[in-house]
Amino acid sequence: MRTKLGWALSVLGVLVAVFGAAVMVLLGPDSRFTTGPHAIETDDSAVVTAPKVITWADVQVDVLAEVPVRKPIFVGLGNSVDVADFVRRTGRLEITSFTTPWKLTTRNVKGTANLPGAPTAVDWWIASSAGLGGASISTRLPDETVSLAILSVGSSNLAGLEVTMAYGVEGGFAKGVGLLLLGIGTVWLGLLVRRGRDEDWDDEDEAEEDVVYVYVDEHGVEHEITAEEAGDFEVVEEVVVEKSASEPTPEPTPEPARDADSVAPTRPVPSVPGVLTAADIAATTPAPDPTPEPEQVLYVYVDEDGVEHEVSEAELAEFEIVDEEEES
Repeated sequence: MRTKLGWALSVLGVLVAVFGAAVMVLLGPDSRFTTGPHAIETDDSAVVTAPKVITWADVQVDVLAEVPVRKPIFVGLGNSVDVADFVRRTGRLEITSFTTPWKLTTRNVKGTANLPGAPTAVDWWIASSAGLGGASISTRLPDETVSLAILSVGSSNLAGLEVTMAYGVEGGFAKGVGLLLLGIGTVWLGLLVRRGRDEDWDDEDEAEEDVVYVYVDEHGVEHEITAEEAGDFEVVEEVVVEKSASEPTPEPTPEPARDADSVAPTRPVPSVPGVLTAADIAATTPAPDPTPEPEQVLYVYVDEDGVEHEVSEAELAEFEIVDEEEES
């Protein structure tokens, strides 16, 4: 489970880091993305966006409109109701949809060739600019429905129009850096989670302490007993040793009658130089003498040729005993 979580965090971190790096490259250190110039084919005197086309808010937008031969041009951003009312009788190119960085859907709306008046004469523009051969505005989009209007001034038209736009996100570059660092941190966290699982396995294999009680019988054979049973005996030796957690603990085996002086709570360890164990002491104890076998009586029959024949005690009754000899 932890391995899957670690890999999931690593993959998520890579995606976040890549997205952050893309934001940094797209916006640049000034947190702005520029697209254009893009040509807009029209012979009308107005190009406007329909209501609801501009849906962003609190985004910095720069618009540069250029026409050839220094024709007078006007660029303005205003409330959609005011812009629509101003150009309602004028023939125009209306932008019905817009997708960043630059994808337009347009329609032609018929009307008069000229504007109802000079666009610079009205005061409801949120941002506006006029010039010869080109004009530009730089503004932050408000939280209301607005439309962009590019208008010709006087009797000229917008033939040869080119538009360049720049989108700015406040602190966009710094946010990209933050996403990049967050992604790197998430990748590192995933590595730690996966490494932590391996360390847990190592911890399980680390040596752990345990207490084993051993009873030594009169023949020097060791038998493991429980802690409760060890309470009935005298402790004669105690040794400490590390035992691997992966080693299985042997099951206690049945023991014969126990001597109160030969039980020792111990842990199976290598022998310590200069210290005798119970098994060593038992090995040096001389074995008891074997029990002598009982003496046996041998009965022998001697025939007429002087040859001896062994007979059993049951066959002895058929013969006369003339001599008795004990052999061991």
